[in-house]
Amino acid sequence: MSLKTGFVGIIGRPNAGKSTLLNAILGEKVSIISSKPNTTRTQIRGIYNSKDAQIIFIDTPGIHNAKDNINKLMVEKAFETIKMVDIVYFLVEPGEKKGPEYKQILELIKNEPIKKFLIITKIDAFEKKIIYDTAKQVFNDYQFDQVIPISSIKKINIDKLIEITKELLPEGDPIYPQDEIVDISEKFLIAEFIREQIFEILQDEVPYDTFVECELIEDKSENLMYVSAAIYTKRESQKAIILGKRGSTIKKIGQKARIELEKFFGVKIFLDLFVKVKEDWQSRDEFLKLQGLL
Repeated sequence: MSLKTGFVGIIGRPNAGKSTLLNAILGEKVSIISSKPNTTRTQIRGIYNSKDAQIIFIDTPGIHNAKDNINKLMVEKAFETIKMVDIVYFLVEPGEKKGPEYKQILELIKNEPIKKFLIITKIDAFEKKIIYDTAKQVFNDYQFDQVIPISSIKKINIDKLIEITKELLPEGDPIYPQDEIVDISEKFLIAEFIREQIFEILQDEVPYDTFVECELIEDKSENLMYVSAAIYTKRESQKAIILGKRGSTIKKIGQKARIELEKFFGVKIFLDLFVKVKEDWQSRDEFLKLQGLL
């Protein structure tokens, strides 16, 4: 049987539900989620496999008014995605205001020779009139090929979205082995799961001034994996916050990250975390490469 194969880019403003949608499509958590904006820093490729299709979904950083170097690189990653996909999903939350980022996204996609879907997200949390009005207003600005309201949390219209996507993709050979679900290294995935907990547990600017490097992975047995990872931050004062009183905060980060990692890998994880200070990490290429930004 021939397969429908191709690439789908998932774009939108910060917190539009991009990573949540990717995880819902795959039925597996591969992209980290946080209530804070700009959690996703680079492209995450999730691979959907079925008997009749292989679709590579590309989760992207939220498109926003970037001012510093790292945020500019994040937005560039989102822009790059548009040039390499067959279909783009533009995610809009009901009631979302039409700010400069909204206009920027429309300008970005309108002249690209690809199929464009308007995806109204989080419909389980809004009244039908708000959902309808949002779809109507956005569709007035641009005639999308499809308009699909979804809830990633409640799995509303996710199967329908996948089926419509399949119909519009070309036939071809699989690009990845059909047992793969994500195109990132184990070390990168582990670092992301740890960084997710930093965003969830810490407040204010600290999460944005950190990145995580997974330094070592060792299989100790069939059912035990040892992981060593460093959390980098910019200042000694932030290091103290991450550590917490008597190491309480870093212990909590490690415990919650370990739970998520064990769910994904299906083995016990011994997670060894420590904190380093690197004042200028955001301007150093080696650290930007570790995060997939260069």
